[in-house]
Amino acid sequence: MFRKNVIVIMADSLQFNYLGCYGNDWITTPNIDRLAKEATVFENAYTEGLPTIPCRRAMMTGRYTLPFKGWGPLDLDDTSVADILWGRGVQTALIYDSGPLHLPKYGYSRGFDRAIFLHGHAMDFQHYGHDPLIHLDPNDYIEEHVMLNEKGEVRDAFSSIIKHEIADVLRLRQYWRSEEDNYVALLAREAIKYLEGIDRQKPFMLWLDSFDPHEPWDPPSVWDPNLKCPYDPDYKGKDMIIPVMGEVEGMYTDEELHHIRMLYAEKITLVDRWIGKVLDKVRELGLWEDTMIIFCSDHGEPMGKGQWGHGIMRKCRPWPYEELAHIPFIVRVPGVGEGKRVSAFVQSCDVAPTIIDFLSDFINRPVTRGGFPIPVPGMEGIQGHSVIPLVRGDKEKIHDFAIAGFYGFSWSIIRDDYSYIHWLTENQDPLDAVLKMYDGGGTGQGRLSRDL
Repeated sequence: MFRKNVIVIMADSLQFNYLGCYGNDWITTPNIDRLAKEATVFENAYTEGLPTIPCRRAMMTGRYTLPFKGWGPLDLDDTSVADILWGRGVQTALIYDSGPLHLPKYGYSRGFDRAIFLHGHAMDFQHYGHDPLIHLDPNDYIEEHVMLNEKGEVRDAFSSIIKHEIADVLRLRQYWRSEEDNYVALLAREAIKYLEGIDRQKPFMLWLDSFDPHEPWDPPSVWDPNLKCPYDPDYKGKDMIIPVMGEVEGMYTDEELHHIRMLYAEKITLVDRWIGKVLDKVRELGLWEDTMIIFCSDHGEPMGKGQWGHGIMRKCRPWPYEELAHIPFIVRVPGVGEGKRVSAFVQSCDVAPTIIDFLSDFINRPVTRGGFPIPVPGMEGIQGHSVIPLVRGDKEKIHDFAIAGFYGFSWSIIRDDYSYIHWLTENQDPLDAVLKMYDGGGTGQGRLSRDL
């Protein structure tokens, strides 16, 4: 039987230049790099609506969220790609551990035949405060000078809660016994189980949504006393698995900032290892030649000073700079585009139309039951574009530029040689509330900004 399949792999908070296939020459990501060699790598992919939820909304619906909608549930009139595939003979599954997607009434599992949520990751919003913290101490994962200034005063609101944030993480981590207890490992094993049990006579779409490498940045070396971080083996300080949101100047030493980045890198290597196990299973089951694979992230991550994060750690400010808005985007279409690199702009809202394009043979069929037509959601209102014409070389571009920003806070327009950022709020710090332009908008290389 003629069959096509789709696997979407989302790795949350993955800065694009922490992958070998995007030019990083020191990190170890062999499985994603191998996928890239067999696929098309998009060098200028941007999330239009930041952060977590707006991006996924755009990916699933094919519609821009910026500047219309921010963080929130799917509306009743939103049509997701799972809605469109419903009733058309395509098996669909959402396997995820991203807490924000699981919020009550948010509806992002709507339309999927199966939705499997794995509890416990950050922002799960299921409180574990009743679990006694017996085996681990939050003080072992934070330095006092990060919470208090030179006068012994709490620095800010983020500093005041950081120890509680760490404690919530440790309540579950204290029961881990091996790498297989990591959330990305649990997620990958669930995906493998799903792939082993599908109806091989029908097409499928698997949406695998990993919240890793989102913080906490707690890779294996943090928990195994016999391991050292492979990217910073000589570090002697504490493993600060959840840095305080905010400006890093005067809060962290350069050595601490470097180590935090290296823990993040080690977490990415962990994610790569388990994604590799899923991809190996696809090959083992003989599904590879029939399956389109989309690998992407929702956004990157500010990681400190200079080129790493414009002086901030984590997403404490709505700054759509390269390290946050520029995402990895790799698409493997069977039989075409192997080893290709495309510099044309693509956006998060292009994911759904790409899936629809690839599965068009099934989507265009009439849906009937007992000889009677069944009304199913259509594709009206989709604003993104399929990237498959770029993979095939039928088109040179599908967007003249990219946009990115936070609803109600910032807009940006990204062109080949610059990015224009416009602040919307009136109560910004005077140094922040300016129009800014910075070099290298489409390359990820130049990150210095200049005020207009």
